[in-house]
Amino acid sequence: MRQTALIVEDDPVTRHILTTTLATAGIDSIIAETGAAMWSSLEKKPDVIVLDLSLPDADGMELLRQLRQKSEIPVIIHSNRSDEIERIIGIEIGADDYLPKPCNMRELLARVRALLRRSAPKAVTPTTSGKARRLRFGQWTLDTASRELIDSESKPAAIGVSGYALLLAFVEHPFEPMSREVLSRVLKREYVAYDRIIDVHVSQIRRILGSQPDGNAYIKTLRSQGYVFVASVEAA
Repeated sequence: MRQTALIVEDDPVTRHILTTTLATAGIDSIIAETGAAMWSSLEKKPDVIVLDLSLPDADGMELLRQLRQKSEIPVIIHSNRSDEIERIIGIEIGADDYLPKPCNMRELLARVRALLRRSAPKAVTPTTSGKARRLRFGQWTLDTASRELIDSESKPAAIGVSGYALLLAFVEHPFEPMSREVLSRVLKREYVAYDRIIDVHVSQIRRILGSQPDGNAYIKTLRSQGYVFVASVEAA
């Protein structure tokens, strides 16, 4: 089945470039020129969203905030608003990636394809070990079959596609330092020094997990090295 991207973009030239680029990889496009059109287009169940922030009828950040209350569909922000603060806010609100305009279309395509792979149908997505497992740590369970983070009351937490990929890498390598470069590769991103995208994703994961029973965080920062997951993990 062909995969589909919802392009939320009001500029016709940019829309054409995006649809043409995605088509080279066999990805179909659904076009939404406004925020209102985005909501109606979601009924077509796209696999990923490429979201502009400056739309004629809505602010893209607010659209993303509302979207995350209803869905965990992968979102890449593609915007002229390239300030680092905007990028951090976008990731904190729930975007999986952020590319400023103009950007290399090959890079955008690579990011889209990486998100599509990470959010592929659950039944056919292997873990790094090739087997579906339930990884337990503290009050949490990471189910690699459903790709969900489940709390002690058996309720899934909204961790998102990128958050799940990073947390899986951590729990599969407990007590092993992981650099930002390694974590960038987990997300199929090119590592760029001083890029805070990884830091923001890790901060989100920490906020969701809370503290261990002893009061310590599950993920600790290693100065000048990266991060380390500091809880025992049991595989079931």
